[in-house]
Amino acid sequence: MGGGRAAGAAYTRRPMGTRPPIRGRRSGSRLEQRTSAAARVPELIVASTPPAGARRTVTGLLLRFISCGILALCFGIAWRFTLAPAVIAPASAFAGIFSLLTGFIVGGILWYLHDARRRRRDPDSVSDERLVFSFIVFAVVPFGVLLLIGAVWLLALLIGAA
Repeated sequence: MGGGRAAGAAYTRRPMGTRPPIRGRRSGSRLEQRTSAAARVPELIVASTPPAGARRTVTGLLLRFISCGILALCFGIAWRFTLAPAVIAPASAFAGIFSLLTGFIVGGILWYLHDARRRRRDPDSVSDERLVFSFIVFAVVPFGVLLLIGAVWLLALLIGAA
């Protein structure tokens, strides 16, 4: 098999007297290399910066989480200072959880309606993914959590009564 090459490996001939290229080295002086590297840096920054629409999406999503959380806390505080009894029992604890999650669900539905109205005016301003994501994350998931907590609470109530 000769030459220590694997069978089928590609081999090209160089003209006599030429040296193979040295890997990892670039032609030109160090100053030219630094200048060309410095010229590529702004291009790299521009290429890695997300477009304005994507930045607005992240900011809008963060705003949704914060506003729904604040609304949920307001619902919970309102429950605590108006309807909550002096001693929190299992039934009143469920009512407190219900009020917190209801605040989050209401916030999610309000954001969904905001997106739906905005999409009706300008279909390109809100994508399908954002509309569905907003509804699922901020309305359906808290409702599912509320149902799960309700089922666990009901099961605990039945076990405790037995």
